[in-house]
Amino acid sequence: MLKISNINNINTNINISGRNTVTKPAVLSDFSDVNEKQALKKAKAENYKAYIPSFTGAKETQEAKNSIPSIEEQYNTVKGMLTRDGLKAFSRLDTKGILMNKDSNDGSTVLENLYKIATQPRIQGLKSEQIIYEVVKSLDNPFIITQKFGDIPKKEVKEIETLLGEKLPQEAFDINSSCCVVASMEFNLASKKPAEFARFAEGLSGNEYSVSKKVKITDIAPGTAESLWYLREFNTDSYLENNWEYANINIKPDRNAIVRARVQASYKDPGERSSVDVLIQSALLNLGSQNTYNALTDERTGKFNNDNSGLTDMEKNFVEQIVFEKPQICVVYQNIQDNKLAGYFAKPEETKQYILKSLELGQNVIIGYTHIDENNTVHGGHEITIIGYKQDEKGNGCFICNDTDDGIDAPIEIEENVLLPKIHHAGISKEALSKDDVISESWREILEHFKNENLQNAV
Repeated sequence: MLKISNINNINTNINISGRNTVTKPAVLSDFSDVNEKQALKKAKAENYKAYIPSFTGAKETQEAKNSIPSIEEQYNTVKGMLTRDGLKAFSRLDTKGILMNKDSNDGSTVLENLYKIATQPRIQGLKSEQIIYEVVKSLDNPFIITQKFGDIPKKEVKEIETLLGEKLPQEAFDINSSCCVVASMEFNLASKKPAEFARFAEGLSGNEYSVSKKVKITDIAPGTAESLWYLREFNTDSYLENNWEYANINIKPDRNAIVRARVQASYKDPGERSSVDVLIQSALLNLGSQNTYNALTDERTGKFNNDNSGLTDMEKNFVEQIVFEKPQICVVYQNIQDNKLAGYFAKPEETKQYILKSLELGQNVIIGYTHIDENNTVHGGHEITIIGYKQDEKGNGCFICNDTDDGIDAPIEIEENVLLPKIHHAGISKEALSKDDVISESWREILEHFKNENLQNAV
């Protein structure tokens, strides 16, 4: 039986993927398909500094929306847009049955979403052929998904600055990303829910520039009132339906993600993010940071993080529950006091037990680990995904992991005696817990802490 109280000290909740300077991100309150010059003028008039895209391609008619082409037509249409390299990956997806996978929020298959990408308008600057290629390649080998930013070529800087109406800050040229949390989630989508990954790519690159998810209220919190509170505090674009049994949540990237996506579409170097990576990671970071993320500077504000980058463990838990539609607990194992490791809330064997239980249920486990020096001082950290476990002939165990920042397009192995002491937190599905486990849901309690603190500061 595991007994952990994660709220012993508010400092236990930390952001392990941050930088230092704070810049207020640009956020637009509305979004419309208008001429780019008019959009820029409107944005300046409203004192916003985000870029509004336009769209290319034929307008989608209602007749086209209602028509359902045959699988053969979908298959041939998508196949006809792929190059030789893409065709090989596409063929492997077909052989594995992944094209017909329909484990998506709306029941659509991978192939159906690829067909939508092929036949419906994309954001200007993003081509259907390229988006299809990126989706197919990521589904064929999810280990290519990375958090590494691409550089912005000098010849593009002037045009971007003209669109934004100001000079780009130095942070825009920093290619060291703090997207490890959301890149890990993106990897999980591609490897565990390929149809949902394809649906995200289709929606975020299309003329809605968003993807909608229908999530059970009880997957967010046990009670309706509590769930509504979290949706409101995270500033989600959502509404309730079906007698308040479900929340319909609109997930969207920040507007500046379009600039990053366009740059990657034209100038992507080996080992850098694809345009699909840019859009998905921005959308998830935006959801977790209360819609304050700026993809150009890789910074955020928001009320649940004292840092200006990345996501905290509680924000990560909120996003994971919505993206994967499963209630889970963010279990914190390290007791961090004043930025120092003061001890552990659980023994390594207990930590291992719940990770292995999750793996047995077919679930990957995203963990955050800390970098700690000889004085037990925390110097940041990183998020990776545990996808398996094995032992050698001597009984020595190691975890099989994916790291979106190691430049390796394959799984890596980390000895358990090395990794377990470093784990600060792990996202554990509630179904992996036994009925006797007593675990404080610290992220909910910390939200209450921030709520009360904000109320006091407002007085």
